[in-house]
Amino acid sequence: MCLLFHSPKTPPLLLKSLLKHSSPRLQDAGANSRTCSYRRIRFIWNTRVALPESVMKLRYAMVCSSNQNRSMESHFLLKREGFDVASYGTGQHVKLPGPSIREPNVYDFGTPYKQMFDDLRRKDVELYKRNGILPMLKRNLGVKLAPQRWQDNAADGPFDVVITFEEKVFDLVLEDLHNRNQVLLKPVLVINLEVKDNHEEAAIGGRLALILCQELDATENWEDTIDDIINNFEKQHRRKLLYSISFY
Repeated sequence: MCLLFHSPKTPPLLLKSLLKHSSPRLQDAGANSRTCSYRRIRFIWNTRVALPESVMKLRYAMVCSSNQNRSMESHFLLKREGFDVASYGTGQHVKLPGPSIREPNVYDFGTPYKQMFDDLRRKDVELYKRNGILPMLKRNLGVKLAPQRWQDNAADGPFDVVITFEEKVFDLVLEDLHNRNQVLLKPVLVINLEVKDNHEEAAIGGRLALILCQELDATENWEDTIDDIINNFEKQHRRKLLYSISFY
């Protein structure tokens, strides 16, 4: 079961209702591209605003396609600030850029980031340094052991909030939740923040995801305030969000 809403003009959330609401797909928010380096973006967004640990009461999941770039940037930032956070991918395999578009590097989920790092460094250390893949993998292996697949995470327990970074991933997460045995009837908020899959946009998207999670964690009851949180976020950051409520 799933309640789907389209911000900013949404009806009040009625968690007790099991009626399904459809919503047209949002177009990409078309965020202005930034022509600056991965390191410079990290410097720009390096301001840290931490909430007291006692306030951080929700459990978060960050989800992209391969659990490499966008979800791991957000995982890194939220973990640094003390959030209870995990991250996942929804693809069949983990894909990283190769020498050409037709030659990606493909790995199975569960392959350690360190193994990928050593493999690509052996193949062409200069190429993968230059395109930011080796620095990305080095960051990742400092966060957790290996990429994980969302569809295989039932043993990890329920999350309160899931943030995706691509509408296709958003749809796959909702489809998977809908197909699970929903015995707990515990609500989970699923939000899509559209972010292009490159290092610069991932750094910006990670910071925005952190800000959004701080807003959610600071509220007494997100079910009562989610419309205002989403609306204010969209106005302040000029990013459109698509969100839904599903259940465990």
